[in-house]
Amino acid sequence: MAFFGPPVIVGLSLLAANPDWSVLGLVLGTFTLIATLSLLITAAPNGWLIVGGVIVGIAALSGPGPVLQAEVMAHQGQRVEVRVTSVKTYQGKHGPEYSCHLGRVDGKPLKHAELGNDSCDGPMEVGQTEDVLVDPHGWTAPEPAETDYSGIDIAAWALPVVLVLFELLVWLSRRVGLRRFEGR
Repeated sequence: MAFFGPPVIVGLSLLAANPDWSVLGLVLGTFTLIATLSLLITAAPNGWLIVGGVIVGIAALSGPGPVLQAEVMAHQGQRVEVRVTSVKTYQGKHGPEYSCHLGRVDGKPLKHAELGNDSCDGPMEVGQTEDVLVDPHGWTAPEPAETDYSGIDIAAWALPVVLVLFELLVWLSRRVGLRRFEGR
């Protein structure tokens, strides 16, 4: 069963790239990661396998979504002029954080019309126009037009490596567990 864990975790992380499904993808991905790690621990309670599984599992859960978002924007993102229509302010860990709501200047609907704290500087931007990259199919949220996607191809190659490493850890835990069981 643990062999199915890594691909499911990566798939749920890719689902979490869509703002409509991000919470569901991350919650189910976290539960799948916990279940997979529990199976690893059950098969072989070996410290280095567990630590490796945790590290590679977190990479498998947190990496594919942002890489997919960046790949989509780098290859099919369209530059669009938008106007900041409103700003939500909420208290974060280190002070106020902002979320800007956007509307296209040309009046067309914008599937995900929100920029997070990294791209929104606060209330002084209401009514201001900016250029953003939008996904024409609406899969990902808008990104600032000046976002640098230069290293994304290298990051995309890291995803299969993480998946293979995770599967290798599952295989090794099975192998160590069988040896331990046969040794008794």
